[in-house]
Amino acid sequence: MKLTGTLKFFAIVVAVLMVLCIVFPKDGIAVGGVTLRFPSLHKVFVHEQEKSMEQLLVKREERDLSGVRDSIGECYHLLFDVQTRFWLPDDDVSCFDKFFAKAEKAQDQRRIVRVLHYGDSQIEQDRISCRLRERLQRTFGGGGPGMLPLRQPVPTISFNQSVTGAIQGLSTYGDSTFRRSNGNYGPMLRCWRLTGSATMSLYASNGNHVGERAGTFSSIRVLYNNRPGPLSVVMHNRKGPGDYAASDSRTGIGMLSWRIDTVTSSAMLTLNGTADIYGVLVDNGYGVAVDNIAMRGVSGHQFKMANLDQLTEAYRLLDIGMIIMQFGGNSVPYLKNEKTIDSYCQHLGEQIDYVRQACPDAVILFVGPSDMSTKVGGQLATYPMLPTVVERLREMANAHGAAYWSIYDAMGGRNSMVTWVKNGYAGSDYIHFSHKGARIMGDYLSDALLNVYELYKIRKQLTPNQFNDIWSKLKTNDENQL
Repeated sequence: MKLTGTLKFFAIVVAVLMVLCIVFPKDGIAVGGVTLRFPSLHKVFVHEQEKSMEQLLVKREERDLSGVRDSIGECYHLLFDVQTRFWLPDDDVSCFDKFFAKAEKAQDQRRIVRVLHYGDSQIEQDRISCRLRERLQRTFGGGGPGMLPLRQPVPTISFNQSVTGAIQGLSTYGDSTFRRSNGNYGPMLRCWRLTGSATMSLYASNGNHVGERAGTFSSIRVLYNNRPGPLSVVMHNRKGPGDYAASDSRTGIGMLSWRIDTVTSSAMLTLNGTADIYGVLVDNGYGVAVDNIAMRGVSGHQFKMANLDQLTEAYRLLDIGMIIMQFGGNSVPYLKNEKTIDSYCQHLGEQIDYVRQACPDAVILFVGPSDMSTKVGGQLATYPMLPTVVERLREMANAHGAAYWSIYDAMGGRNSMVTWVKNGYAGSDYIHFSHKGARIMGDYLSDALLNVYELYKIRKQLTPNQFNDIWSKLKTNDENQL
């Protein structure tokens, strides 16, 4: 074949392929159970450049928030930065004030202000929570791993525990749990029915990911709902002298407490009676505690399954300062259109309202899902509806008075998960972070909170008019630059 003939042949082939790119259905053609797809003309000629990990992490390296913030302008710009950004209801910068006020006074008032971090499997093993705990406790004091379930289905990186004896798990979620019509679950949305005697052992993990403050404790408290008959608990300090016994014969929600003379890293509890055990609080000193409450497979709809009166009383005893609700990832694959997204968000809004009704003085923060990858046109890419889910979750949270922080945006947005996986910061399922990736997310969230805290401290030194004048000028300057 002559050269001209060859060129004509290739030109015809290219033309045919271009026509196919244009006319081939976007969703492909189903043939015998297999879907045939063809790339669009845009994908053929425009290749989306993959982000490097250096690009995604550069802001964290440049803006370490460990120093004292002495500039409203710097706090302002960090508040709207991608990794440290909060979307605040009505743009109210005082959204976290109640929590900061409690946390600042906790040590002087000899109290432990708790942060309850609810979430799906993305926070399992105490990931993300452990870094947030460490950073907040450095700032406000406190220590220990926080509230632990009587039985931990998935071991954490901070603490190990085991339990034997006459107990039965009761839960609002999971495949093989016994559920209750009366909603008696407690603040972890699961509890353990004690009918006789049981023994719980707990001890600090020696892994590389344990925070410096999480491995020791000086107090243990058992939160329970007692049924008729006495509940007695003996606490054995494995690394110190003596046993500590306590009991209660009253029915209803209560708490047994022990303070240990010396800081320890392991203990054992012997429980006897008939009660529902809600959790074991393992803390050190006064300040802030961060409780990791991981619920695998959930979408955030479990709160209304808990009895409101019991939940309210348990929250009161726990002294809650902030409640973090981190959900959305498990629903993303099933949200195919805006109608299903709106329905999901509506139900989540009802959950936020329910939690606020049970704990009206707590600040509520909603954390949205990460980027997640699936096969789109034969290539790994962000789930098509995920950006819309993130946007609607943000609108929903703010509409119900909750602040919003976006993991999706913090990690780099669309198609960033592929880069995180390639660099070992996320797993091969293209959904969950690795330990080092989760640590980065915990740092980003901590950076965001501590930036708002620096702004809170600055605001306290100014009159409202002085602050509002400076703040409005910053906003005006930003708008003029757009």
